[in-house]
Amino acid sequence: MNILALECSSSHASLALHAPCSVEHAWTAGRNHDAFLFPALREALRSLAEDDDLPFILVGAGPGSYGGVRVALATAVGVALVRHSRVVSIPSWEPLVASSGCRMLSNARRGDWALYGAGGDIEVFNSADPIRHLVEQGEDIRSGEASPLLAGAGIVLQHTDLVPTAGQLIDFWLSLSPEKREELAAKPAEPLYVRPPHITEARRKPWEF
Repeated sequence: MNILALECSSSHASLALHAPCSVEHAWTAGRNHDAFLFPALREALRSLAEDDDLPFILVGAGPGSYGGVRVALATAVGVALVRHSRVVSIPSWEPLVASSGCRMLSNARRGDWALYGAGGDIEVFNSADPIRHLVEQGEDIRSGEASPLLAGAGIVLQHTDLVPTAGQLIDFWLSLSPEKREELAAKPAEPLYVRPPHITEARRKPWEF
């Protein structure tokens, strides 16, 4: 089965193609994901014949970089239109959480911290105190954040600076039953938000009363 995966939820992004001629790319994107994503994507698609099936495109849905996840999703949708693929969004940390039973800690900004658990379960805390308490109780908490950032909040973890990858998305997908794959594929492909998206009301036009 040919599978393309895009993971751009962090500054360390990657692309992987599971195919007879497998392709993998990883890069440090910062805030410029598309500049690196499209050359890697071009090479990956060139390794497939025009009539080769590409049934699924997997996208790391975050939580993480708002811009990176949306660039990856938009890119996947564009490829899917040409290749007649199905786009599946998978929480970026789900492969690690599902295999280890840990929870992933991320900086939710504004002084908040978010804990990601299996199946997309997210808890947001407005201070680091509950996180420190959970660590003291022996809960397996890991993070993609840098150790100095966590230490500044008084949080000491054994596993930090972790990076989700496109290859992990593919391995996770292949480990699922056909029924579970279909369940995930049937859901809308969308970002995973730590908080509900904030949508402002459109301003009234000058000529409207």
